[in-house]
Amino acid sequence: MFRQDLLPFANAVNAKVTADISQNQFDALVILTFNIGISAFGTSSVLKLVNDPAAITSYPDLESAWKAWNKSQGQVMQGLVNRRNSEWNIYAQGIYQAW
Repeated sequence: MFRQDLLPFANAVNAKVTADISQNQFDALVILTFNIGISAFGTSSVLKLVNDPAAITSYPDLESAWKAWNKSQGQVMQGLVNRRNSEWNIYAQGIYQAW
């Protein structure tokens, strides 16, 4: 059932990411997309920077763009900070650990 739930998010990452990425990077992007939504992912600076690291965004780098998804109703939430850090560790280093 969980695989079925993830399928639209995995499909969105496959459809929108044009850069060559590793399995751990794909995994992290699917997790992020599951959490922020397909529409938000599709217009995000994260996607722009994954596809083109030289893209102009309001963030200095991909890590900053990724970790900016740390708010709920305008408030920074520690749980989201932890989640984004964990996702970033998967993306950047292939380290899979719980948050």
